[in-house]
Amino acid sequence: MYPDLALKEAVSHGTRKKPLMALHFTTGPDTSYPDHFFVERHWHSDIELILVRKGSYLCELNLETFRLEEGDIVFINSEELHQLTGLGHATVHDVILFGPDILDFSYPDEWQEQWTRPFLNHDLAFPHILRPGHPQYSPFHRLFGQILQKALNGESGWYIHCKLLLLQFFVLAAESGMLLPARQQRSGAGQHRISHYKTIISYMEEHYQEPIALKHLADAIPCNPQYLCRFFKELAGVSPIQYLISYRIERACGLLANTSLPILQIAMDCGFDNVSYFIRKFKKSRGCTPKEFRDKAKT
Repeated sequence: MYPDLALKEAVSHGTRKKPLMALHFTTGPDTSYPDHFFVERHWHSDIELILVRKGSYLCELNLETFRLEEGDIVFINSEELHQLTGLGHATVHDVILFGPDILDFSYPDEWQEQWTRPFLNHDLAFPHILRPGHPQYSPFHRLFGQILQKALNGESGWYIHCKLLLLQFFVLAAESGMLLPARQQRSGAGQHRISHYKTIISYMEEHYQEPIALKHLADAIPCNPQYLCRFFKELAGVSPIQYLISYRIERACGLLANTSLPILQIAMDCGFDNVSYFIRKFKKSRGCTPKEFRDKAKT
């Protein structure tokens, strides 16, 4: 249920000098997603552009859910909470991820002050969904395809060409009135809930190796423990403690698969103060003991 990556993604999309990457996702037999595509709710500082090539998806953005169909383009702004679920086992989509600072200029000219700086400060944002039939759909679709192709091919000079195309993408959004005040993208109440959710998740990820009680999580917002449990379960579908246990088990899976550390040490390093409790919870979650999991990972 929970990903191997932190919800606040610690992975690098591209490199420091080339902060852009393109990805192609196909589902079905002999793929990484044999049943259906699914990425758990998370957020990151990069901007993410998604083009649905085939099939249907449910996309959650800032706790609102949208149905996506073939041809739809999704804009996920920096730090926005999102989740993507493929509906069925025959879906295809492409993704472009880039650091927003690609768009920045050191010289404070008119364009920088009117558009780029407000965008980087999260005062302006892309709309969430652009569907076929929109007056500006065709040029956005064309630019998306050009960026994707150059990034996937990786030929000499691909990055600077992609950067120039992204700037065209940004100019098109600005000149066609599609850079919107960020506050229009979310309600005040919704943003409040998102902020609380991120704070709780971030606290768990930072302190999972330490003893964590409900009071610690509640104090991070702050609120009372009863409100925390009700609020968190509404969003995550499980209690905060259940989520924390699952997160700790994910961290343990990584250590079991990639290190030779003793199981007792892994349990302690992942916040379990009792190895028997760790083994019991691990088996309930994974259907096998930690040792069995390690043995399978090494075959």
